[in-house]
Amino acid sequence: MIIVQKPEQTSGQETAITMGFFDGVHSGHKELIQRVLKSAEINNLKSAVLTFWPHPRLVLKKDPEKLRFLTTLNEKWKIISRLNIDYLIIQEFTPSFYNLEPEDFIRYLVKNYHMKYIVVGSDHRFGKEGKGDATLLRKLGNEMDFTVEVVEQLSVDSQHISSTKIREALLNGNIEKANIMLGYPYFLTGTVESGKQLGRKIGFPTANIRPNDPLKLIPKEGVYAVVINIGNEIKFGMLNIGFRPTVDTFQKQTIEVNIFDFDKDVYQENIEVAFIKRLRNEKRFPSIEHLKDSLVKDKEDALNALKDQKKESLQNLFLTLRPVKE
Repeated sequence: MIIVQKPEQTSGQETAITMGFFDGVHSGHKELIQRVLKSAEINNLKSAVLTFWPHPRLVLKKDPEKLRFLTTLNEKWKIISRLNIDYLIIQEFTPSFYNLEPEDFIRYLVKNYHMKYIVVGSDHRFGKEGKGDATLLRKLGNEMDFTVEVVEQLSVDSQHISSTKIREALLNGNIEKANIMLGYPYFLTGTVESGKQLGRKIGFPTANIRPNDPLKLIPKEGVYAVVINIGNEIKFGMLNIGFRPTVDTFQKQTIEVNIFDFDKDVYQENIEVAFIKRLRNEKRFPSIEHLKDSLVKDKEDALNALKDQKKESLQNLFLTLRPVKE
């Protein structure tokens, strides 16, 4: 896959394109991408995914402080790179780009990326004020000689899959629903930082995680069963998101993971965590001993939740977060 930031990087090849922000690269997004791959093969075209950066809300200053991503740009391109796409086009989103009329945006794609086929979701909007839709695309396709394929939204339990709904599920602690819509376990990448080492004193040493991107969405506070990739080892564990009310008085959220059967110094190392199941809410315990008793139970619950996880398939998930060797 070639990451494209300038049209000349596609060498004038005719393309089949799908476009959008693709936050999470969820099951609905992957359906669009598979349709692009199929149409490119049938019509002897190059396949392309066009995404935007920065996020429009950051550029347009629409509550940017509330914006959180399912996938960072780095995570997104590494996931897409595993789907056999020829080009990932990263279109810089600017105020002037936002103000392009829908017709002018499509002309831009036809002229610069020689678009001959486009796949969009039925609810997709594009161009200034989101005025462009599938009906306009079909009209422009007749005028500019490209084919339009419109794909209905995928659903889970009669609910359409969308990045917004996945964010809502994560913030509500419904990790299993979010994972079904994503098509893979939600993950977090970060750096291990030193902490107070209180967990080690009670037999449950934890690694404190600082997310690589401050805009990465953090799921609801609580205890989770997780799978970890640390130092290229796949391990099981349990993770707490919260404020450690039993041992701390200051209100600073922490992300701490207890890695089972693991006792190495990993400070400042990169860590990847896949969320499998939410076990319980964070609680304030009357004593450290009560906390320790709960952690013993949490570990049992985590191991039970993780017993059917195949480390081989999870290795493939984590591999999507590795740099691609060209």
